[in-house]
Amino acid sequence: MLIVGSAGTHSPEGRANVSRLVNAVRREAHGLDVADGYVDQQSPALAEVVRTTAGPRAIVPLLLTRDPLPLRAMIAAARLDPSVSVTAPIGPDWVLAEIGVQRLIEAGARPDDSIVLAAEALTDAAAVDDVSKAARLLSAVWGGRVHIGTLAGLDTGLDEAIDIARAYGKRVVVSSYVLTSGAAHDEMLACGADVVTAPLVPAGAPDQRLVGLVLARARSRSGWVTGEDGEHHVALG
Repeated sequence: MLIVGSAGTHSPEGRANVSRLVNAVRREAHGLDVADGYVDQQSPALAEVVRTTAGPRAIVPLLLTRDPLPLRAMIAAARLDPSVSVTAPIGPDWVLAEIGVQRLIEAGARPDDSIVLAAEALTDAAAVDDVSKAARLLSAVWGGRVHIGTLAGLDTGLDEAIDIARAYGKRVVVSSYVLTSGAAHDEMLACGADVVTAPLVPAGAPDQRLVGLVLARARSRSGWVTGEDGEHHVALG
């Protein structure tokens, strides 16, 4: 069984977009049962989904980084049953970089623009590493330099990153490294960039590459384990 784990959002549009993604995963699962569960702000709660299901289950985090708070909640839910594992998050990944470039093209980005990958608040070194990797992947697919800006926490703030990018005398385009609509994307839209892309999962039919990425995580042998000290790391089977 595949449990799609999400942090949850207050945004009605964001909720609808995630729901469409889960339904698309369900359609492509080919005999694999698919459920969704949420860490916060939405129901059903992930822990409740674990309690009310049985058999081998893989929780796939719909997270773009190793964000410690939702990951710890997902690991805690998995600990309720030894048959449950938590896979690596969906990001960073080449698939997301390809979709990110598609969003840039859809937004009208040009080859001579200054690109800033905008991420949510980062409070963990592992998440910073993940965003750095996401920027490198986006740069490789886009074929040009990509700056990094975050809404809060560690690494360069988005406002500062935009100022740095604007110093090159070119248009500044923000590549929104967020899954769907919500408060974070609203803040990116108001950041003062010349162009801001849509989220990776905008309104409408989900990208089949993303659907495939979720299913690939579920079928992989990569999982999260938690030691006695409470820290988490990826265990490769």
